[in-house]
Amino acid sequence: MGKVTGRGRSRDSSAPTLPRLKLFRPISWYGGRIKSLSDYIEHLLTELGRLGLGIHEIERHDRPPNTQTVLSDLMSWLCTLSGEAYAKLVDWRALDLSVLHTRLERDRSTKPRIELSAHITKMNNLSVRWHPKGWRESTLDWHRTDHNHFNLITHRKWVEPPDFQWFEGDEDPTFDSRPSNELMYIRGVGNLRPEPIDSYGPYATFNRDVLDSILISAVRAAYETLIDQLEQNFDVNVLDAFEFVVRDENHGDDELSRRFLTHRVVGWSLEDAAELKARQAQKAREQQEQRDREEFAELPRLHNFTIASFVDALLIASSKKRTGPAPSNETINRNTGKALGVGAATVRRMRELLERYAPHDLPALLRPESAPTTNATARSNVVRLQPDKA
Repeated sequence: MGKVTGRGRSRDSSAPTLPRLKLFRPISWYGGRIKSLSDYIEHLLTELGRLGLGIHEIERHDRPPNTQTVLSDLMSWLCTLSGEAYAKLVDWRALDLSVLHTRLERDRSTKPRIELSAHITKMNNLSVRWHPKGWRESTLDWHRTDHNHFNLITHRKWVEPPDFQWFEGDEDPTFDSRPSNELMYIRGVGNLRPEPIDSYGPYATFNRDVLDSILISAVRAAYETLIDQLEQNFDVNVLDAFEFVVRDENHGDDELSRRFLTHRVVGWSLEDAAELKARQAQKAREQQEQRDREEFAELPRLHNFTIASFVDALLIASSKKRTGPAPSNETINRNTGKALGVGAATVRRMRELLERYAPHDLPALLRPESAPTTNATARSNVVRLQPDKA
């Protein structure tokens, strides 16, 4: 009986164990256009080899047989670079040469104008299409009698004549065809979720959130590669842009990893490009304003002299001699710097900050004209004229 019991324990101990979680190493997002699409694909393929995984193992399997998604489509797009759709775009016979000639007479650097839009379809795929510039503002012209069934230029009312005399596109996709003006089509982009996951669960085989972070960075790099390519020959109005949320993370125990954190993408969205640019510009102005205020507050500590000492040195340097012209601003900056032991550029910067945040601390001679005066006439000092009594 003991042997039987032992065999039973042996069977229990040999029960299958869950696969070990394989961890993709993230890649930093540095902003701008530093990394190319090939950089991200190279990183992903390197990680797949290190972890012993195949591309098919990280693609989605919820819609067989259509299991190839983001990575496969990116690699395919990198080889074809828009293919037939791009060939139609650069066909000069579609251009309205008379409109272009008129524009070229005003500006010799004129290029044909196009719009580039991107959206996530209801099946969570990314579709990037081009249209002649002004397409978004144009409206359908129901009363036009000379319209061509295939040429969409003749179907619409244009605010400004487009640079194309022929345009066809925006066809409904079918199981084996895409719209003829679609320059990029990447499946599964809307399913990418780079938000950090606290627990991957018992059946996870790899860190999906980090993988999605790399993939969405690659998608954005491909989109910006396309924009760069188009801008070689066209004046491109980009209507939609990617917005990223980035978080600094430490993915190593060594000193180098602690010093250089990974700027990992943890969120993304497609936004109106003009609105996004305005928000980013406003944020940049606010951040610069905050830095300038902090710098102004730190001036005495940074340079080891008070604001009052700086103003006194400015007064001495700006005083006019008995003969000769009044000193110029650069002469004042240079002489003030010599007196305080700093460079003229430092004096120039300190004067700029004083003019902005404490203009009344400057001598009246050097005070900006926009600064409000302190001796304005008060209403109580105004003598009101009394009408003559009849």
